[in-house]
Amino acid sequence: MHALVTAPIPTHPQNHGNRARAYAVCREMQARGYEVHFVYTGMEGLSDEQEIAMRETWEHVYILSREHVVRKRSKRGHYLIDDWHAPELTRLTNRILDTWKIDICLANYVWQSAWLENVPRGIPRYIDTHDVFGNRHKALKKDGLTPNWFYTTPKEEAKALGRATKVIAIQNEEAAIFRQLSDTPVVTLGFFDPPQYLKPRTVPKKGEKLRIGYIASNNPINTNALEGLRRSLVKRPPLSESCDFFLAGPICSTEPAEDPAFNRLGFVPTVEGFYEDMDIILNPNIGGTGLKIKSVEALRFGRPLIATKDAMVGIPVEHPMHSCATIDALCDALLELACNHDLIEGLGQSGRDIFLQYHKSQLETLDLLFPRHTKAASA
Repeated sequence: MHALVTAPIPTHPQNHGNRARAYAVCREMQARGYEVHFVYTGMEGLSDEQEIAMRETWEHVYILSREHVVRKRSKRGHYLIDDWHAPELTRLTNRILDTWKIDICLANYVWQSAWLENVPRGIPRYIDTHDVFGNRHKALKKDGLTPNWFYTTPKEEAKALGRATKVIAIQNEEAAIFRQLSDTPVVTLGFFDPPQYLKPRTVPKKGEKLRIGYIASNNPINTNALEGLRRSLVKRPPLSESCDFFLAGPICSTEPAEDPAFNRLGFVPTVEGFYEDMDIILNPNIGGTGLKIKSVEALRFGRPLIATKDAMVGIPVEHPMHSCATIDALCDALLELACNHDLIEGLGQSGRDIFLQYHKSQLETLDLLFPRHTKAASA
C-alpha cells in the first residue's frame, strides 16, 4: 500500500507544531502498513541534515527546489486559495501517480491542495487542514496580531475543501466551520501520540520554589502570549518569590523572553527531559486557531497544566485551571497552587484522565482514515 503526501514544511526536525503534525501522520501511516511518498514543496528551505533525516525516515522523498516556491497575492485584502500553489507540484504528483499504484492521497493545508484535482477517482483524497484560513486575518487582527502568513475568504477555502473526499480538521470547533462551508465529509483528528506519563515529581516542600515551564515556538501568537504572561507576573510579585520560570524552544529568542523573570533554556535535548524537570506547565495562549499542540503534549506526559481556555480548544476540559479566561486568571491559578502545593496532584490527575478520553477518540478516527494493512492482507 502506498500513500502520497504533500507538505509545504519539512518533517524534520519536529520543532514546530505543523512539522510535528505532518511527521506524526506519516509515521502513523507507516505503522498501519503504508509506504510513504513524501513531497516537500520547499517553502522553508532545507539543510543537508534535514534532507538526510527525511530520506532515512520515509520510503520515497521528493523535494522541489526553492525556485518553484510561489508566494503571490492576487487580491488586495486576501490571498486566492491557489496563490501559493506551484504548478511544478502538480506536475510532480502527476508523475508519481502515473508511476506508482497510490492508495491514498493527502495534502497538508488547503492552499496546497490543487494537485488533488488530478487524482483519479476512486483514490481517497484527504486534506489535513491544520487550521482555518478563511477570515484568518480578521481573527488575528481582532486579537491584536498582524497576519503574516496565508489567509483567504471562506468562499475560497470552500473551493479547496471540495477537492477532497474527506477533510481532516484538527479540532471539533474547526470541523463545524468546514461543515458549513462544504458538503465534503469532515472528521476530527487531533494529537494522537499515546500517553507517556512521566514519573511524578516529588512536590516541593512549603517554602521551596516551584519549577514552572513554558515550551513554544516563536510565532507571533506565542510571542504575544509570553508578553502577556510577563506583564501579569509583574503585577504579582509573590509568584516570582515562590516560582522559578523556565522557557524552552524558539520562544527563547523573542523580546519578552529577555525579561529577567525567565530562565531561557533554548533548544532542549529532549522534550521529555524538559517536562520531567518541571512541576507545572503553562500555556498562556490567547486567540489564534488550530489545536494547541503544547497543551496536549503536556497532558500526554502527565504533567500538571494550567492553561487559558483558548489553549484548550478542541480538548475536553474538567478542571477549572484548564480553562482560565485570561492570562491574569492563569497567574491567579498558579498563585493558588504556589500557596497550596497539595492541589498540584489533583490538577495532574485531571489532566491524565481527560487525555485518556481524548486519545481514545483520536484512535477511532485513525482507523477510519487509514485502515491497517499487512503484507499478508495485501497479497
